[in-house]
Amino acid sequence: MRRFVFTAVCIAAATGVNAHDWYENKVDPVTKFKCCGGHDCRAIPQSSVQSRVDGGYTYLPDGFNIPRDRVQESPDGQYHICENNYVITNQPYLRCFFAPRVEISRLLPR
Repeated sequence: MRRFVFTAVCIAAATGVNAHDWYENKVDPVTKFKCCGGHDCRAIPQSSVQSRVDGGYTYLPDGFNIPRDRVQESPDGQYHICENNYVITNQPYLRCFFAPRVEISRLLPR
């Protein structure tokens, strides 16, 4: 029984780590800075994001205005943000932003 519990805990821990490994090799398309790892990146609720007419987004809690050219496609259909804090001011700054792919249907005139 102990072996089963130990194995289950190891699998759960490994799965949690692997779930965010995809952040590791990502870079912001504009700044070219690495998004970093699971400590700086996380999934965020859709309610914390507002899409803009210009194709960008606003991350409401921090007031980040994210231009369209900095938005990357999310691999899991959720919103994700990578952010950090400036050392001196402790203010948050955006490292990377991921959004679900938006399906746009084009209606052809009849």
